[in-house]
Amino acid sequence: MEKFLIEVHQTDERMYYLKKMLTTKVSVPTHVFAPNILVDAEALHKIEDGAYIFLGRADEEAIHLANSRNITLDFYSKDEKFQAINSRLTAEGTLKIVLEKSIKGIFDLNILIVGFGRTGAAVARILADVGAQIDVASTSSVRQAYALANRVIPLKNFDFAPYDVIINTVPKPIITDKDTMTLKEGTLYVDLASTPAINLEYANYLGADASLYPALPAKTAPYSAGKAIFNYIMEVLNGK
Repeated sequence: MEKFLIEVHQTDERMYYLKKMLTTKVSVPTHVFAPNILVDAEALHKIEDGAYIFLGRADEEAIHLANSRNITLDFYSKDEKFQAINSRLTAEGTLKIVLEKSIKGIFDLNILIVGFGRTGAAVARILADVGAQIDVASTSSVRQAYALANRVIPLKNFDFAPYDVIINTVPKPIITDKDTMTLKEGTLYVDLASTPAINLEYANYLGADASLYPALPAKTAPYSAGKAIFNYIMEVLNGK
C-alpha cells in the first residue's frame, strides 16, 4: 500500500516547525492548515478525493464540497487540550507585547481585558500573576473573573479613561466610536480576536497605539505553537 508524507500548508513559522516534526507516513493523502486559515472551496479543489485534512476553520461551501468528495475535515481547533495550550501561548505573547510597548512597569499599569472566555481568562491569569492591576469586561463567568480582577464591568458603554492597556478577546465590533473617544492618548490597545472589536483606524487617529494581533502564538512561540498541532495529529494517528 502506498504511504504518504503529511503535507503541511506553510503560512507562518509555526507551520514550518510543524513540517519538521511530521515525519510519519500515512495511508491516505493528509493535509494540515494553520488554525487561523479559513479553508474555502478553492483550497479544496487542490486536494485529492478521499483525503484527510487537519484544520482550524472552513466555510460552508468547503464543508459541503468535502462531504461530496469524501474528504474528512478534522477541526483540531475544537480540541480542549489544543485550545488550552493555544490560549496559554496567546497569553504569554500578550504579556510580551505589553512589556515591550508600555513605558510603565507591569505593576504600574491599569489594564482592561475585554471578554473572559478561554483566551481572556488565560490573559487575565498571566497578567495577575506578574502583578498587573486588571479589570475585566464580561457578561459571563463573572465569579471566576472576580478571582483575578479588581472589577468586572459590562460589555457596553465603555469608559477607557482609567486604563493604560486594553486587551480585547471578543471577535465582533462591540466598541462604539463614542466609547473609543474615551481612550487616553498613548493607550495600548491589543486586539487578539479574529475580528477587531474597535475601529482601529479611529483609535490610532485619537492617539492610541491600536493593532490587531492575529495568530499571536505563531509569532511569539512558533515552535510550541507547532508542537501543539503536532501532538493533536499524533493522537489522532495513534488512535488517541
